[in-house]
Amino acid sequence: MFKHFLNLKSKILNLKFFYFLILLLPQNSLANTSLIRDAETEKFLRDLTNPIFKAADLNSENIKIYIVNDDGINAFVSGGQNVFINTGLIRKFKTPDALIGVIAHESGHITAGHLARSSEGEKEAQGAMFLSYLLGVGAAVAGSPDAGMALIAGGSQTAQRIFMKFTRTQEEAADQHAVAYLDKMRYPADGLVNLLEFFESELVGYKDQLDEYLMSHPISRKRIDLIKTRTLGKNFSQGKNYQKINQKLQPAMNRVLAKLEGFLENPDNLLQKYKNQNDDVANYIKSIAFFRKGKVEEALELLDGVIVIRQTQGNKRNVMLSLSKHDNSGLGFLFELRGEILFGSGRVEDSIIAYSQALKLLPKEDSTLAKISFSSSILTLKKNDEDLIKLAIKRLEEAKEIENENPFLFRQLASAYSKIGDEGRSLLALSELNLLTGDKEKCRKFAKEAKEELGKSEKMELLRADDLIELGK
Repeated sequence: MFKHFLNLKSKILNLKFFYFLILLLPQNSLANTSLIRDAETEKFLRDLTNPIFKAADLNSENIKIYIVNDDGINAFVSGGQNVFINTGLIRKFKTPDALIGVIAHESGHITAGHLARSSEGEKEAQGAMFLSYLLGVGAAVAGSPDAGMALIAGGSQTAQRIFMKFTRTQEEAADQHAVAYLDKMRYPADGLVNLLEFFESELVGYKDQLDEYLMSHPISRKRIDLIKTRTLGKNFSQGKNYQKINQKLQPAMNRVLAKLEGFLENPDNLLQKYKNQNDDVANYIKSIAFFRKGKVEEALELLDGVIVIRQTQGNKRNVMLSLSKHDNSGLGFLFELRGEILFGSGRVEDSIIAYSQALKLLPKEDSTLAKISFSSSILTLKKNDEDLIKLAIKRLEEAKEIENENPFLFRQLASAYSKIGDEGRSLLALSELNLLTGDKEKCRKFAKEAKEELGKSEKMELLRADDLIELGK
């Protein structure tokens, strides 16, 4: 069924799950849930989590954040410093407070070393999660290049259910760390308290039925009271630092909430819900809903209206603040979505222009997925243009600096190098691809073939080929 799904490009927008964010895995895989890849959501979470990690003396560069497409109000850590955040948690509250509180709590588990003392069950769960991830990616790149446009997906509800369950003592210790980090940030713990009180209220009469955050994080009134006692008299919610953080995060969160609603809810229901609303948020959501229904012109008309409004707001802000440069990332993500819609409707050349506009607006750290999408559009063109293909290679190599574990990227690199006759680098990329998807035999085979094609002057590539031969054993 999965390969059939990938090959039906003309019908892809009519499928139950949306193409932009979610890629279904084979039915015989472990995955009942997906990991979402979306640059705008990832940027929002980085901006939200980095100050917390700094307060916890954790190196944010060593921590990976994964977005789980699951309505459950959940967040958990695994495998050292991997943080998993459910879309249900992101969408539950309309301000950043609860998310910040939860991430501070999870950082407390990392700092306290609770993960280092985890059971074999946690290792089993981690293996299930990442095996599903790799299986999904492998199937995607084998079936169609369209599949990786802003997403490489995987995940498992099974994994979530067998992750370690922290003790109440560990939970209280993590809470204590969380309060200390929030104190450093001069940020209130109200969001964490509100979330815990929500879970406590949900527990009434349903202790044997809930399958939420509390499954791995036991809840108790004692925990809530301890947090309230430790934060008594700290009116950070009135402080300048709280306002500064929220002024930065709230607009981005509003955009993310709108995007998730547009992609996760029933499109017909959304069009009915926002039928009589014409503001830019409503039109953004309706644009995504139309896209999912295959009504491309309606989607583009609404999205272009949102883009015009955002451009106007940006120009006004630029004048008012007398700045030569302002934050264009929100506008860049809109052009990225425009490129996605155009590509999905078969208007490849127009999608290249949209992605190019996105790349002009997005900062380097937020442009990686757009670079992959831009390059993929170029490689989909029926007629090969060597200059364009070389540009695609340049963007893919730039993206590789960050996305060096992205199999789809290496599939695209292999295709691009092959199109310009660089068989050595093409074979090397295929070797990397098969290493990531778990086929060590092919990894070794392609690395050996790459060595035969590469010139003696290509020393770095030859060294990497040797590494891949060893890794493939």
